[in-house]
Amino acid sequence: MKIVLYPPVSEDLCERVRQAAPDAEVMMADGENVMAAVADAEVLFGFFSREVIQAAQRLKWIQSTSAGMEKQLDIPEVRDSDVIICSASGLHAIQVAEHAWALTAALFRSLCASFRNQLARRWQGAPVADLYGATVGIVGFGGIGRQYAQRAQAFRMRILAVDVQGGDKPAFVESLWGIDRLDDLLREADVVLLACPHTPETEKLIDARALKLMKRTAFLVNTARGPVVDEAALIEALKAGEIAGAGLDVFEVEPLPAESPLWDMENVIVTTHSAGSSSYRHRRTVEFFCENLKRYLAGEPLLNEVDKALGYPLLGRRAQ
Repeated sequence: MKIVLYPPVSEDLCERVRQAAPDAEVMMADGENVMAAVADAEVLFGFFSREVIQAAQRLKWIQSTSAGMEKQLDIPEVRDSDVIICSASGLHAIQVAEHAWALTAALFRSLCASFRNQLARRWQGAPVADLYGATVGIVGFGGIGRQYAQRAQAFRMRILAVDVQGGDKPAFVESLWGIDRLDDLLREADVVLLACPHTPETEKLIDARALKLMKRTAFLVNTARGPVVDEAALIEALKAGEIAGAGLDVFEVEPLPAESPLWDMENVIVTTHSAGSSSYRHRRTVEFFCENLKRYLAGEPLLNEVDKALGYPLLGRRAQ
């Protein structure tokens, strides 16, 4: 069996893969030799394009390092084949939740206004809101949503969540509803966190109608995927004061075009799709791959195996 790691990882992480599959040929590939490397590979870890998949005629399993699968499943040779694909869903939950929480706290405490005042050397206050006692609404209660909820609990917030697959409800969460209760969540929340995958069902889930349901004092935080929000509708809602502000790490077009009004809005915080960034990211994904690799060799079910019809792993297969 041949395993290809693309792009290359550090030598010590590559050695971990070799230890997990001592009888396999493990090869690291770069942009120059990847096509030749994958030609006879059974397993691919990391990044791939349609051209890479077309070159990999013997491929049986892909372990992606991405949580979202919408781009990967746009490739017919992946979507319509028997090739197993596993996502990195949940692996970066702590980092993404920390980033989402930082955006949340910054919005409530008007830190974006404070930063502008600092740059202008202007001693001027700004309206603030309390996290304590506020209601948070979480759309998508997987790994990220649950990590975020733990942080909200520490600030004594009321927690509501919706999820298409449901799952167990922690005692500190007031309600975990089906997605059919999204409107109720939007009406009650003081901050809405988007932590759901981008699928055809969640395309522009937060549109003009949804934004009008939110409180005028509420904030929107998106660390999921840009297309989950109708960006034009969001811009209009922010201009009209239909919601109080937004913390955005993801956008419909990335990088965010320089002409986007979002850059200059005083009630918007823009970060550059960096919520999952971490100095431990590569180590964590390789360690997860090694765990899944042992399962693969033993013929056991793989963690985070993507249901290609849904675009994400079923509840019982999610990595914790």
